[in-house]
Formats: sequence, C-alpha cells, structure tokens
Amino acid sequence: MAALNGLPIAAAAAPPVVGSDLIVERVDLPGEDPQRQAYNLQESASLRVFARSAAGFKQSQILWQRRDPNGGWRAAEPLPFSDPRWRDSDPHLSGDGKTLTFVSNRPDAESASARDDLDLFEAVLSDLDTGQWTAPRRLPDALQSPGQELGPERYGKRLYFASTRVGGPGKLSVYRVDDDETLPPRLLPAPINEGSANSDFTLSPDGRFVVWWSNRTGSEGGADLYLAERVGEQFGLALRLPAPINGAGFEFTPSITADGRWLLFASTRPAPGTAAGLSQVYRVSWPALLETLGTDAHAFSRAALEGQVAALWKSFDHAAGQPGDAARMNALMHPEARVWGQQLNAQLSEVQLRSWSAQAFVAAVGKPSPRALHECEIHREVRRYASQAEVFSVVESRRDPAQAAPDYVGVNSTQWQLGPQGWQMLSLHYAVELPGAPLPRYGGQSGRCVG
Repeated sequence: MAALNGLPIAAAAAPPVVGSDLIVERVDLPGEDPQRQAYNLQESASLRVFARSAAGFKQSQILWQRRDPNGGWRAAEPLPFSDPRWRDSDPHLSGDGKTLTFVSNRPDAESASARDDLDLFEAVLSDLDTGQWTAPRRLPDALQSPGQELGPERYGKRLYFASTRVGGPGKLSVYRVDDDETLPPRLLPAPINEGSANSDFTLSPDGRFVVWWSNRTGSEGGADLYLAERVGEQFGLALRLPAPINGAGFEFTPSITADGRWLLFASTRPAPGTAAGLSQVYRVSWPALLETLGTDAHAFSRAALEGQVAALWKSFDHAAGQPGDAARMNALMHPEARVWGQQLNAQLSEVQLRSWSAQAFVAAVGKPSPRALHECEIHREVRRYASQAEVFSVVESRRDPAQAAPDYVGVNSTQWQLGPQGWQMLSLHYAVELPGAPLPRYGGQSGRCVG
C-alpha cells in the first residue's frame, strides 16, 4: 500500500452501490447501422466526436459534429483527413476543442502501407466554420511501441493513453506523458493499473475524478467502469460504478461532457436494432452518479484534507531552542497564501491585527525559539464545496505537553484549495482567547487532540 501524508491508499475495488435510482439513456447518433457500432462519444462546447466501426473494431472511422446556433447538432461528417485505407479510432478533443488526439494505423507517408499496430496521432482544427483540420501528425517515437496504443486523452501538456507494450503490469495498462514527449511515458500507480487490462482513462471537467474501464476482479461482461478520486498525483479507492451503468455487457470509452451534466460511455449490452455484441453509446447524469456514490466518492480527498490540517498544527511543534517544521509548513501553504493574527497588545488596551505573507510566515516558523511549543487541536469543523474547503479549529497551546492547563487557547479559520499539488492552504486567520471572554470548546475536551 502506498501512502499520502501518512494516509493509506487502498488499491482494491469497492463493491457497487446497491439500490441506485440512476437512469441510463441511449444516445441516438446519426448514421446508425445494425451492423456497425458506436463508441468514444465526447462533447465539448462547440463540437462532438465519436467513432464507428464494424465488429472487432474493423473499418473504424472518426466522425464529428458542429453545434448549431440553436443548440442542436449538425449532421455527422467524417473528418476531412479520413481515408478508408486506414483505421482511425478513439478520438478525444482537448479542453479548447482544437486538438484531436486519436489512434490510427495510417502510415507516415501516403504511399506507404498501413501499420500493423495502432499509434498515437494528433490533428488541429484550424477553422471551425469551414471545417478545416491540419494533416494528422504522428506523435514522437518515444511515445509509440510495437504494441497497440489506445484511448489517448490530452489535458494541456499532459497526455494519458493505454498500451499493450511490454513492461506494463498487465496486458493493457494506462500511461502518462508530461511536458517532454521525447521521454518514455510513465505508468500510472494503483489503483488505476490493477488487473490485466485497464484503458480509456478520462478526467472530470474539474479534474477531481477519473473514470476508466477495467477487467479487475469483480467486473462483469469482460470489463466494467470504475471511478476514483484524484488528489495531486495520487488516486483514491477504485469504485465500481453501480447498475444500471455496469452490467453483463462490456462498458468502455467513458467521457464526461464539458458542462458536467452527463457521463457518456459505450456498452455492448443488448440494444434494439443492433446486432449482438456491438456497442452503442449511453449516458447517465453525472451529478446523480456522484450523489448515488455519496461520501465514498469524496472519502479520499476528505482524508487527505484532514491529514493536511493535522500536519499544519504539528508544524508548529518544537522543543526549547529549536525551530518549528518550516519545510512541512512550506509544503502545506500556497505560495500566495496569507496569515492573519489577532490578539491583545502588550498594554491590554486593544485588539491588534497582524499579517504575514506565506514566505514570511514560513521563515518565522523556521526560526529557533527559546521556549518550547506544543499545539493541540481539540475541535475541528470542515465545510467543503468541490475543490474548496474551510476548516474551523479550536487549538490549545502549551509550553510543556504534560501540563494540564494550556498557556493559551485560540480559534482558527483556514481556507484550503484542492489543485494539482493536492490540498494547499490559502489563508489562516487566528484569534487568541480574550480576558473575560472564554472561548467555547464546541464539545472538544482540553488536552484531547483530534487527528
């Protein structure tokens, strides 16, 4: 088991939610053919793309649609660079809708024969109104392999894809590429790559969740869809999505619409008017799914936040003549964070408010102090919305951790943001207990530290 700030990261899959009221709807796509399947539907603000193929993903082709001014979709068209000699599949649009990443067996030169494997390609939309795209560009050799590359998705300079290349933990594993595409890709950690096959890694619009398909233990019909919460570069427990999303069919190519309304996916479940074993595209409410999963969907980030709050107070602790843990404090704080402190002046005549930048506050924590300090958080309340959280704490401060009564008590409000680095503190506002105005303990017990 790996760990994040001392918190365990479970790699096993959680059981599905039972008794959900989720409604799965089939998405009607233009050009339906009972002998062809549809998959990889993705919608951005102005475009959507999807793939069609015969059984076995043969004769695969990417189609795209532009949005009408009235909000509907225009007729589906093959991409201008489509060629029946080559197989194009697994399309994904970048966040701005301009870069299309896909896989293909097309050659580098038009005169060459088709490849034996599928490689990674990209094309750029140069003019939305006229429908002009640049010629497809094969991505650098460092990203390719003699195996099959599948399910690519680009998020800024970061690229995710699956590959059957030698060296992965399974027959099909998910990889990540950062800024430098001349370097070999890196495997994603557990729980993404568990079981013999994992692919079609996709992120929610806010980047907090990942959905992908896996054939790990507990899957039905060949493979099921799973969800995990993301905190920095770590992932929480793999949650198998409940019925009727998963079932006896093969569920794959998930994506979440740019407006956050729908989870789209393909499934080989029986569909009227479609030959057995061929996939069609379905959708389910993304907010409803998160509501159905309940606290399980947010448990990993909640535990990570609790760990960061506990680490904050431990950063202040030090023996006499020693500094606090400035390195830990620096890692907790956003570079633009601010600290505000409120206490009585030396004359006990008025409340003073002081302020420090993140850098100044970290420097102060890192200076040796002649007197020891031990912080004990006795009460904590967390209020959170998505990637933002506010934490209210009551903290006792002692020079000697064994002494019964604290030297002073403070109330603290911290604001946190969940971003690419995990949870970071944006601000801290503290106030020390005032004479004649005892600070409520809000149910906390003196000397009993939380976390």
